[in-house]
Amino acid sequence: MKHLSPTPSQNRALLWCSMVVLAASGCKPEAPPNPYDGLTPVVSTSGLVVPPLPEDNFAWLHQQILGPTCANSGCHDGTFEPDFRTVSSSWNTLVNHPVTANDADMSFTRRVIPGNVSSSFLHERLTVEIPNTSGMMPLEVDQDSDYNERRDEYIAAVTAWIEAGAPDVNGNVAPAEGASLPPQIHGFAAFPPGAISEPYTRAEGVGLQPILVDAAPIQIFAAVSDDLIPQANLQCEWAIGLDIADADAAASGGAFETAPFTFTAGTFSGSDEEYGLLAEVDLSNAQPGSEWTLQLRATDGSSETRAPSAASPDYIGLLYRLRIAP
Repeated sequence: MKHLSPTPSQNRALLWCSMVVLAASGCKPEAPPNPYDGLTPVVSTSGLVVPPLPEDNFAWLHQQILGPTCANSGCHDGTFEPDFRTVSSSWNTLVNHPVTANDADMSFTRRVIPGNVSSSFLHERLTVEIPNTSGMMPLEVDQDSDYNERRDEYIAAVTAWIEAGAPDVNGNVAPAEGASLPPQIHGFAAFPPGAISEPYTRAEGVGLQPILVDAAPIQIFAAVSDDLIPQANLQCEWAIGLDIADADAAASGGAFETAPFTFTAGTFSGSDEEYGLLAEVDLSNAQPGSEWTLQLRATDGSSETRAPSAASPDYIGLLYRLRIAP
C-alpha cells in the first residue's frame, strides 16, 4: 500500500474533524474564533448509505427499534448502557454484556446470550414488569416511534435475532457467552486514486448495483469497530475475488493502515461510524465491465470477522461488489 502524505486540503479536513469532536463533547476553546470554522468537509457523506435494510438484520432492529425508541434523550443515548446511539455501540453493549440490573432471584447474567432467549435480560425487560427496576422497557415512547403500534412485531423480531445467535450486521453469529466480541465491519468508501474528495458511486440500474470504479489503484476507507480495541489498533486486511466464495478463499491482497485523517459518515448499516482505516486496492489489470467482490477482514488478536462471508445474507454480498468502468 502506498503511504499518502496529507495534502493541504486533507490537513484542513483533519482540523475540521477535530473541531467536530470538540463541538460534540461540549468543549469550548478559549482562543479566538478559528478561521476554519464552518469549513465544508473534504470527504462527502453522500452515497455511503444504502437502500432499506432487510428485517432479519440487526441493523434493522437498530433502525426501527433501538434508535428511535430506546436512544431517546436521557435514556440509552450514551447517558448509560446499553448505548443505542449506533449499530456498533448497540451490538457491543448488548451481546454477551454483563447486566447491571436484575430480578429478585438474580436470574440473569447477560443482556443477550446468543441462542438463549429466556436467559437474555433484553427480552425480559421488553416483556416483563420486573419489581425494583425502573419498569418494563421502553419507559417512554417518543412521538416519532411506532413501537406501541408494532410492539408484537418488534418483540418477535428481537426474539428471532437472539434465537439465530445474535448475529452482527454481516451475519456473523456471536461467540459463546462471556467471550470477547469480534470486530464489527461496517462498510467502506472507495475513492479515485489521488483524489479523495468524492467517493465512487453505485452504477445506475434496478436494485442494488455494484460500486462503479476505475481500473486503477483505488483508495479504500474502511469503518471497523471493536468492543475493546480502538479502530487504529485492529489488524485489518482486504481480499478480492469473483464472488464471496472466491474472495473468502483468496490470499490477503494487502493490509489497512491508520488513515492520515478520519471522517464520520453513514455506513452500510445506516448509522454513522468512523472511517479510520485506509488501503490501496490495485485494480489496474481488471477488465472493463468485470465485477468483483471486495472482502474486508478484521481481527482483534483472538477472533477474526469477515465481510462479506459465507454466512452473510445475499444483501450484504451485494454491498461489497465492485464493477470496473468501461
